[in-house]
This record gives sequence, structure tokens and C-alpha cells, in this order.
Amino acid sequence: MTALVTKYRSVLVRRLWMGLVSAGLLVLFISLSYPASSEKREEDQSADPERSGAADSATPPISGIAKLVFPNETQYRIGVEDVLLVSVWRDPDLTREVPVRPDGKISLPLIQDISAAGRTPEELAQDIHDKLKEFMSSPSVTVVVREINSIKVYLLGEVVRPGPVNLRSKVRLLQAIAMAGGLTQFGGKKNVVIYRKTPSGERVIEVSYKRIVSGKRPDDNLILESGDTVVVR
Repeated sequence: MTALVTKYRSVLVRRLWMGLVSAGLLVLFISLSYPASSEKREEDQSADPERSGAADSATPPISGIAKLVFPNETQYRIGVEDVLLVSVWRDPDLTREVPVRPDGKISLPLIQDISAAGRTPEELAQDIHDKLKEFMSSPSVTVVVREINSIKVYLLGEVVRPGPVNLRSKVRLLQAIAMAGGLTQFGGKKNVVIYRKTPSGERVIEVSYKRIVSGKRPDDNLILESGDTVVVR
């Protein structure tokens, strides 16, 4: 009986020892693997700007004054004195170059006068197409702007060549002054005044030439609009 009890106790001790060893190995495995997984999560978070908060701390772009007073146009709009090529496919008698008159209209055979100023070439081509349908079955019309003469500003005062300046694209104030030959020896000492027509009336904008060129007020280097009158003092 004593031998049986002794044998039974030895079996229990051996099983208990094996269980403790297994538990110790499990704890050791978890402790070794956890830092690696946590480091991996930290690397993933640092690589992902959305998780790390980098996107929230990004500095938003600064919009200049010029963007507010002269929003971008997706398409060019025809103006007075522009020269247009109106092409009607397979009809050379209706295909011709025409200037936009001071009243904003052009003259074409069959349809006579038609308004062009303030419209895009696509809009004008569609209008000509609709009017020609009275005389033709399926006219194909294309309008191309051959010369841009309607976008101009007027520079007065202390510039080398005062007068109108034709613009082929959007031009800022300093660029327009350069196109007029630059300043005279007395120019730029006082504010530059821009007279601009708006739907609510004439607007007067005063900026300092010295502050623009010195970099203190770069936003005052405005994009000019067609019809602006710039007085340099």
C-alpha cells in the first residue's frame, strides 16, 4: 500500500512539473513576440499619415487676393475686336474670317448679324448651326478665335509708353508695367491706382509699388482684368 501511494505521488509531481515548464515556455514566447508586434504597429502608424495625424497638421494652401478678384475661366469668351474663323464643312462660301464689331456682333451670309461677344466659341458655333438649319440639312460649324484683341488694359502716368496694352493671357500688374516699358525715373514713388468696372459700379484699388517689389505685399500684384485703367504715380 505504501509503495502504491509513493508511486502515485511521484506521477503527480512529474505531471505538475511538466505543466509548470509548459506555462513558463508560453509566457516566455509571448514576452518575446509582443515587442516586435508593437514596434511593427508603431512603424505602420508612422508610415500612414492618416493614422499618425500628419494630415491634420498639414498647413492649408494660402489663397492670394488675385484669385478672389479674378477667378479662373474654363473657356475663353469672345470679345469686341477679336477676329474669328467661322468654318462650315464642305461650304467654302460660308467659311470666312470675320471681326467682332463694337456692338459685339458678326456678319455672315444667309443669317446676317449674330451676337458673338461674351460667348464661348462652342456656344457661338451652336447658335450658327441652329440658324443655318433653316437653309441646310445638317451643317457642321466650327468657330476658331484667330486673333485676340479684346483683352486690353490702359496704363497712364509714370510709365515709358502710356496707352493701351493688349493682353494675350492673364497678366499681373508688374508684368503690365513692364509691357509698357517700365517706370520712368519718377515712377513708383506713390501708390498705383487701378480703376476697374464692376456690375455694382467703378471700383478703385490702391496698391504700393514699393511694397510689391520689396516682397512685403506680394498679394497686391493683382491680375488685371480687361478694361482696367492703371495710373502709375
